Amino acid sequence: MDGLLLQTVEGLESNPLAYSAGEIWERLQAEKEEVSRDILAQGPLCHEDTAETQDLEASEDCQDEIEWHYRGSLEDRLREINDAQDRLFDGGYGRCTECGAEIDVRRLRANPAVSLCVTCRQASEGEPEFPTL
Repeated sequence: MDGLLLQTVEGLESNPLAYSAGEIWERLQAEKEEVSRDILAQGPLCHEDTAETQDLEASEDCQDEIEWHYRGSLEDRLREINDAQDRLFDGGYGRCTECGAEIDVRRLRANPAVSLCVTCRQASEGEPEFPTL
């Protein structure tokens, strides 16, 4: 499998800051397993009794919201990792999914699941990566 992955990210390997394709896969897989464990540890996030939800105190409602938000963040990260692994196989890894530009190797090293270049990320969030004075 490493040979296939090497072909899909061969341009990244010319840079000394980049990981090999096998290392990228292993980093993604390790994080995927960690995120999956965290999701499973959360358990089901639904109330067993609907009457009980009406009697919850405000602090319990707030705690539920935090748990739902955290669970959603974990699920989003799992999707990002799966998508990055798919890009490794289809040859799109290291390229922005919006504009097709090459993603800076330092950005990929910091977050191997990143799918957007800095410019497209800024445009999608509507704010600069590093605010200027």
